[in-house]
Amino acid sequence: MKKLLTYILLSLMIVACTEEDKTPEGALKTFVEARFEKVVTREFIAERVSGKMKESFDALTDEDFLKFSDLRNVKRNSFKILSKSCHENKCFLTYLVGFNTNNQFNSEVKKIAEMVQVGEKWLIEDVSNLKTYHEGNEAINPLE
Repeated sequence: MKKLLTYILLSLMIVACTEEDKTPEGALKTFVEARFEKVVTREFIAERVSGKMKESFDALTDEDFLKFSDLRNVKRNSFKILSKSCHENKCFLTYLVGFNTNNQFNSEVKKIAEMVQVGEKWLIEDVSNLKTYHEGNEAINPLE
C-alpha cells in the first residue's frame, strides 16, 4: 500500500511538472523561478524560448552566457503576473519580479513577456523591461 501511494504521488508530481509549460503563466513562472534557483543551462533555455529570445541566446558567447545564467548572488523575493492579453496562439504577460542582491539592494522590475504557443507548449519569444526600481540598504561609495 505504501509503495502504491508513493507511486501515485510521484506520478502526480511528474504530470504537474510537465503541465506547467501548457499555460503561458506556467511557462513564464517556471522560467523565472529556475533562473533564480539554479544555474541554468543552454539546453534549459533552448527548450523554453523562441524568436528574438532564441536568437539572442544563440549569439551569446560562453562567457556571457555564464554571466547571464549564474544568479547565485541574487535572491528572488516575489513574482506576480499583473495582466494577460492573448490573441490566438500569442499572449502578452505583464509581470513583476522582486529580488535582492547580496543584501545590498532590493530591486523590483516590471516586464512584458511575449509568449507564443508551439504545439502544446508555451515559449518566451521576447521580454521588454518597463520599469526598474532599486533601493540600497546601505550608502553607495562612488570611490570603490
